[in-house]
Amino acid sequence: MASNSRVVLDALLLEYKSEFAGFTSLVDVAGGTGTAISKIVEANPHISGINFDLPHVVATAPNYPGVVNVGGDMFSSIPSADGVFMK
Repeated sequence: MASNSRVVLDALLLEYKSEFAGFTSLVDVAGGTGTAISKIVEANPHISGINFDLPHVVATAPNYPGVVNVGGDMFSSIPSADGVFMK
């Protein structure tokens, strides 16, 4: 998934740059190790990113500038943000 995320995100960010302009925060639900949200935040530094996944998954996620790793269960609750990203 991480390799796929890099390729897909590069294309997405190239074509949909303006789509992220209105967000100040974005949560990536089931974000894994944070590859996708980190690329979104890198391309849009005005966004505060939340990488949200199961606790044992985000425990292995690296720290990225502008991204907070949050462990939890999406069937119980999702962190509050301006937008939700799911792939």
